[in-house]
Amino acid sequence: MNMNQPVRKNYTELAVDLAAGRVTNFSAQESEDVLRKAFLAEIGVEKIETFAQYRRYKDIIFEIIEETLSPIINDQLEAQMGSFAEVRNIAWGDTIQFDMENPDLFEVAIIADGTGNLRRQRLDNGKLPMTMHTYGIKVYDEFYRFLAGRVRWAEVMNKVARSYTRKIAEEVSNALFNSYNAIDPMFKYTGTYDENQILRVCANVETLYGSAIIVGTKTALRPLKPTYVGDASKDGYNQLGYMGRFNGYDTVALTQSFKAGTYDFNLSETDLLVLPALSNKFVKIATEGTPIIHDNQNMNGDMSIEHYFIQKAGVAVSYTDKYGMIRLS
Repeated sequence: MNMNQPVRKNYTELAVDLAAGRVTNFSAQESEDVLRKAFLAEIGVEKIETFAQYRRYKDIIFEIIEETLSPIINDQLEAQMGSFAEVRNIAWGDTIQFDMENPDLFEVAIIADGTGNLRRQRLDNGKLPMTMHTYGIKVYDEFYRFLAGRVRWAEVMNKVARSYTRKIAEEVSNALFNSYNAIDPMFKYTGTYDENQILRVCANVETLYGSAIIVGTKTALRPLKPTYVGDASKDGYNQLGYMGRFNGYDTVALTQSFKAGTYDFNLSETDLLVLPALSNKFVKIATEGTPIIHDNQNMNGDMSIEHYFIQKAGVAVSYTDKYGMIRLS
């Protein structure tokens, strides 16, 4: 990135790279300093020294953060679930409806020579609507502290973005894991580890869609160990904590998290999903507009000010009875 470009053309890219740990030309501290100076240059001051200055420039500060936070959230959603989920951003007020391809094949008839009187077949593709919900976070660490050099951008923005990403990932996982009873028996297995049963579920999903991947937390994926593996597979297992590829099927690890205010896991540590790996992806995620940031002007007893982060997002899952699930005991 050319740091001599106008500020508005580079601060978002730098912030996204900071959050993803992709900055190579600067150390983390140098990158923080460059970004902080870019913020101050946008405002038109050398430093913010008083609360009055923060109050005067906060709208510009919030605007910059709003523009920056949205691509960080989408970037993290894509990195975590992009193998089976399509992530899109839509404009404020837009509605979105996805076209979903029907996985069924056409029936082929045996006919006599010269006969053209066949039953016409049309496999309609489905429409997948999406309902948007508003998600919010409230924090009370003032943003002027970042400009003063006492709060690190990567820690603040990445934590906010990861919080949104975790919540949306929970919505996706709940939509998938909570429909076990509705899944056709051909596409599920419950019991102790049985390689043949696991491969049966994978093969059925693959037969229907043409491809399959296995999705779960690291702990849930850990039991998947083929009977015969070479040293390279063992090294890969030690590096990842699970097999990156199991009997020809790629595995995808979901990030685990605790339920708010508890140490209970959000995601099952024993359940595995078997999903199609399609170009028209199985799960749809959309964020609407850019995040909104505003503060509460009523100051608390500790002289801090509450800041609200609000982001609209939606999750939709297609073919809820035609994917696989494995529950290991």
